[in-house]
Amino acid sequence: MTVIATAGHVDHGKSALITAICGTDPDRLAEEKRRGMTIELGFAHRVAPDGTVLSFVDVPGHSDFVHTMVAGASGVGVVLLVVDAGEGWKPQTEEHLGIIGVLGVRSGVVALSRCDRVDAGTVVTRTREIMERLRTAREEGVNVGWNGIVTTSAVSGEGIDALVDSLASAVRSTNTEVDALGRPRLFCDRVFTMAGAGTVVTGTLEGASVGRGDTFVVHRTGDEVRVRDLRTHGDQVEKGLPGTRCAMNLTGAGTDDLRRGDVLVRRDEWWDTTVMDCRVDVLTGSMPLRRRAGYTLHLGTAEQLVSVRPHDGDISAGAAGNVRVRLAHALPVTPGDRFVLRDPGTGTTLGGGTVLDVDPHARLSRASPAPTVEAQLAGRGWIDVADARRLTGAALEPVTGSWYATADVVERTLASLRSRVSAGSFDVAELEPHERLLLASHVGATADHGTVGGADSLHNHPVSLEVLAQGLTPSPRTERDIVRRLVQRSVLFEHDNIAFHRDVLDGLHGTLLELWAVHPGGFTVSHLRTALGISRKHAVPLAECLDRRGWTRRAGDLRLPGPLARAGE
Repeated sequence: MTVIATAGHVDHGKSALITAICGTDPDRLAEEKRRGMTIELGFAHRVAPDGTVLSFVDVPGHSDFVHTMVAGASGVGVVLLVVDAGEGWKPQTEEHLGIIGVLGVRSGVVALSRCDRVDAGTVVTRTREIMERLRTAREEGVNVGWNGIVTTSAVSGEGIDALVDSLASAVRSTNTEVDALGRPRLFCDRVFTMAGAGTVVTGTLEGASVGRGDTFVVHRTGDEVRVRDLRTHGDQVEKGLPGTRCAMNLTGAGTDDLRRGDVLVRRDEWWDTTVMDCRVDVLTGSMPLRRRAGYTLHLGTAEQLVSVRPHDGDISAGAAGNVRVRLAHALPVTPGDRFVLRDPGTGTTLGGGTVLDVDPHARLSRASPAPTVEAQLAGRGWIDVADARRLTGAALEPVTGSWYATADVVERTLASLRSRVSAGSFDVAELEPHERLLLASHVGATADHGTVGGADSLHNHPVSLEVLAQGLTPSPRTERDIVRRLVQRSVLFEHDNIAFHRDVLDGLHGTLLELWAVHPGGFTVSHLRTALGISRKHAVPLAECLDRRGWTRRAGDLRLPGPLARAGE
């Protein structure tokens, strides 16, 4: 299902057509009745003969209310463009067509209204004029798929049934976009109090379904709200579907806490965007988009002043280019979101476009935004997969653990790890968390006592070789991290900062046997020192290390044969 927005010049009969189609006057305010002009968003619906639900948002046509028109047209899939048969194509018709183009509305129907007031020749002329203008607009980048031009009269009823059929066909052919991550989002277009219910907000639901009892946050305030009741077209429903008009009865916030432009999202599902890189199309006939502050951004129903800086100089009318947009207030935005840019000084629409990167990582002069995961994550290396999903809006799977990286980053990391493994041993503490996970899963290397690399490679470590060369009189070591790793792998044995190589200890087996032959009840440190011709400074640590190696076993002041010595008997 998708929503239909009206569009067209002021007083071209948009509201009258909706009344004729639905039997409901979308102009609900007394001021609108008095002035005979739509100034607020109106809503109505009708079920077509084939069962298709036609859900309308009626928008103002006056130039003073374009910001309201944009709020109503955002997020819809179909447009009903209304042109008065007597007046023909007018300035707001042109501006509205440009807006629905940059908003990415995919399908539409043109209603030539008030045909009861003109003759048949005028109808033919207007139809040709509209067809020519739509053809030109397509050449200028307005890629709406038009489902015909229908001659209508809200007074006589002419063409109303045909218009309903055309709109139903357009709705059926328009697929509602769903969020790849299953994230619902509702830009509020109306906030009011309903007797006996409390606070109600309405909007066009995007992304995913919403159910009664679901919890959301108001993005602007952070307040948590719960959906107490949910209605679509006045009917109570258990779930609101993406692409439909929803009215949510909320608990947790009053009408003073909410306003049009507020966004309801689930906590921690979206990237809070204050800077974004975008692709902008400047409308033909507009002023150039210049490097300046003070443009108004319309995204969803939200509206705020922003600073816009083109990547490569000013963008002329009818052209497109990349820009960096800085927002005064964060919004929950995802790549692919559409927006409109207007000049508040002149009250004109410059154009609009698509969000490419919700958190640019590169400087403006070096940025190359594109609608790809690789471009959006360029320069970020390894990041938490939850952040990667929020940045891209894509349902990315972790590469390892909870980590994600683009293919080129993964390959560089694996190449680096393989090189380190081939070069010798190293401590896993030196690695990043994602690298530790990749060792076993992608490189096939495992850590033993916190060290990667076999004993043979550790034997060849410069510290290991130096201790081996020093034999029975090693000097104290200052490379504590390296010594610790070598001790963990039983390459070195250490006591009081004096380390002995395992091969040196094993080479004393013959000397130990000779000492036990002379001292069958066990030898002392003094006996060991005399037999080896070393000082007490080295003899005491040596005796302790022989105990740890397993050659000796201490019994008071005596050393008896240990497990290794007994195994060799």
